[in-house]
Amino acid sequence: MAAAANLLATLGDLERDSFVALLSKLIAESKYVQNNPPELIPQEDRVVKHVLDVLLPFSTTTGGGPLLVNHVTYHAGRGNLIVEYPGTVPGKILSFVGCHMDVVTANPNDWDFDPFSLSVDGDKLRGRGTTDCLGHVALVTELMRKLGETKPNLKSSVVAVFIANEENSAITGVGVDALVKDGLLNKLKDGPLLVFLSYIYLLHL
Repeated sequence: MAAAANLLATLGDLERDSFVALLSKLIAESKYVQNNPPELIPQEDRVVKHVLDVLLPFSTTTGGGPLLVNHVTYHAGRGNLIVEYPGTVPGKILSFVGCHMDVVTANPNDWDFDPFSLSVDGDKLRGRGTTDCLGHVALVTELMRKLGETKPNLKSSVVAVFIANEENSAITGVGVDALVKDGLLNKLKDGPLLVFLSYIYLLHL
C-alpha cells in the first residue's frame, strides 16, 4: 500500500488543462476518423500524430526519456501505436489495450452542437469520440506522459496499445487483429490487461 501511495504521489493528479487540450485536438480530428467503409475510411494517423507530439519528448526515440514507442502501420495512414514504460523485473507487465482512434460516423444535423469540436461545460465534455474512444486515448496518453516524465521505479512494465479500426469489421488486417497475428502483443499475456472499449474491462490472461 505504501508503494502504491508513493507512486500516486509521484504521478500526481490528472492535469485537467493538459488533458482537455489534447482531447480538443483529438476531437477536431474525429471528422476524419469516422469508420464507415466504403464511404468513409478513417485516417487514424491523424490521431497518432497528436499522441506522438505528447509522448516523443519522453521517449528513447528522441533521447528525452524511457518510453519505447512503436508506430505499427499495415495500411497507409492507419497506424497503431504501442508505448511501453519499462519496469525493472523481466516478465512483469501491466497493459492497457484497445484505446481506439476511429469513431462511429456522426451526422452533424442530428446534434444541437458541433460533434467534431470539443465543447466544455464545467465538468461536462461533449464531442464525437469523447467516451468512445478518443477520451480514453487522451487519458492513457497523459498517463504514459506522466510515467515518462517522472520516471518512477516500477517492477512491472506498463504498456499502452492504441489501435486502429475498432469500429468496423468490414476491413481486416489493420488494427489489433494484425498486431496479434504478428505476435506484437504476446508478452501482454504475462500480466493484468485492461481493455478499453466504450467501457473498461479488467482481464487477467
